[in-house]
Amino acid sequence: PDSEPLLLTRDGTVATLTINRPQRLNALTYAMFAQLPKLLGEAAAMPGVRSLVLRGAGSRAFSAGADISEFESTRMTREHAAAYDDAVLAAEEALGSFPLPTLAAVHGHCYGGGCALAIACDIRFAAAGARLGITPAKLGLVYPLRGTKRLVDLVGPSRAKIILMSGADYSAAQAQAFGLVDEVFSDPAALDAGVREFTALLAARSGVTQRAVKETIGRIVDGVTH
Repeated sequence: PDSEPLLLTRDGTVATLTINRPQRLNALTYAMFAQLPKLLGEAAAMPGVRSLVLRGAGSRAFSAGADISEFESTRMTREHAAAYDDAVLAAEEALGSFPLPTLAAVHGHCYGGGCALAIACDIRFAAAGARLGITPAKLGLVYPLRGTKRLVDLVGPSRAKIILMSGADYSAAQAQAFGLVDEVFSDPAALDAGVREFTALLAARSGVTQRAVKETIGRIVDGVTH
């Protein structure tokens, strides 16, 4: 149902996973992180699907990040915090290892855990009004190794240090300039059109090649060169 906090839909060759808590700026709960791998498995099994789009519901946010209002209960002990971190890591890894091309369509707020999910996608398109940031420095949290590596792979070590040490947020144009965003569109409608055009292009090209590209480039960024 449309009230589900994560919605998996399909339109032709494109599966779309929508973060669906617009009243909370699509903030991500522990339960949502825990559910993501299952939904991604379902998307990968859809016959005829050639790509996955990750987006946020409503007009204000892709995702404002983890829902910190539940931290008092979900991170109340060391064991709770470890379980929470494991769920977040599993969600990001499931997205990062998804077998088909993945595209984050970013508008509005894209912060913290939401930005981490966008980074776990293969490609990031953004509307010009989007704001992106990774904010553990505001909460006294330590950003995990795998997420940090993904960020470093995109923007380089010194820019990653700036982003993570400052917890600053950036415009879509700034994020594109240092490699966090791949394409910027004038507004959300243009973003949607750009996503449709690109996913149609992917569907018209070789899926065998695309899967091989994902695997090969994944191995290269993990240090395998032959």
